[in-house]
Amino acid sequence: MDFAEMIERAAAHAEDVVKGIGPSQLDLPTPCKDWDVRALGNHLTGFLAFSAGAARRSEPEGGRDAPDFAGSDNWSEMFSEMASDLAAAWKADGALEGQTQFGEDMMDATAAASVTIEELVIHAWDLASATGQQYQADDDLTHVALQVVTGGQATENDRYGPPQPIDEDAPIFHKTLAMSGRAPDWKHLGPLTQGHD
Repeated sequence: MDFAEMIERAAAHAEDVVKGIGPSQLDLPTPCKDWDVRALGNHLTGFLAFSAGAARRSEPEGGRDAPDFAGSDNWSEMFSEMASDLAAAWKADGALEGQTQFGEDMMDATAAASVTIEELVIHAWDLASATGQQYQADDDLTHVALQVVTGGQATENDRYGPPQPIDEDAPIFHKTLAMSGRAPDWKHLGPLTQGHD
């Protein structure tokens, strides 16, 4: 399995979604509870540097979610540069060998690469759904994401909400979303300040 190529592809798909987000959409809710587009965009952008640091066995500068990336005028350009750096980091010799520190966990580098793919796939869909864009992950990316969301470590760490009901014959991408606690047919209802009594 070519994890580096898959990370590059997943990051490129996420990059396309970010390019489609306008400043007026930053306050819209997302399928991630309590996170609007701005907060989730900041998280995903910061994650690019975080994962690249894990590939290089180094700590990213400035922390994972500290800057307001999404609020900057050049967010999409910044995201593109960081996505390219992420891909380069995982393509480097030795990046996928041995173990690496990934947040609070020490794990196999291939496992960290798998989580990177999952984060890019799931959160790209979150942002696309929140901003009225279409997103459909490739089957091989989806298979990796599904393995992560159903894995023991993710379950133990309560990384996701309760699995959502899903038909047995549903597409694998929909199953992956459902297992991550998301409704595949999620639709936004407006800003977080509206429609919540």
